[in-house]
Amino acid sequence: MPLLVFATITAKPGAADDLKLALHELVQEVRTEAACQLYELYQSTEHPERFIMHERWDDEAGLLAHSQMPHMKVFGDKAKDWLAGPAELTKVAV
Repeated sequence: MPLLVFATITAKPGAADDLKLALHELVQEVRTEAACQLYELYQSTEHPERFIMHERWDDEAGLLAHSQMPHMKVFGDKAKDWLAGPAELTKVAV
């Protein structure tokens, strides 16, 4: 069953531009994953340090595989100094 995920990602003060650039690069890589049906990035107009990733996966297993992808590790290592904390995930069954 498809799984929707909304990930809220918050940048540390002054790091939104760097984080945004890295997130845009990440989107291109994630979209090539077999289980990825949708991966869209949005930036809040009210809180520009806040980003929302709208994701749709084939299933929970696809989301789990996504978290283990090499490009996710590379992103985590690159972005660790820009993130205010871990992403907040909201999962919605379709």
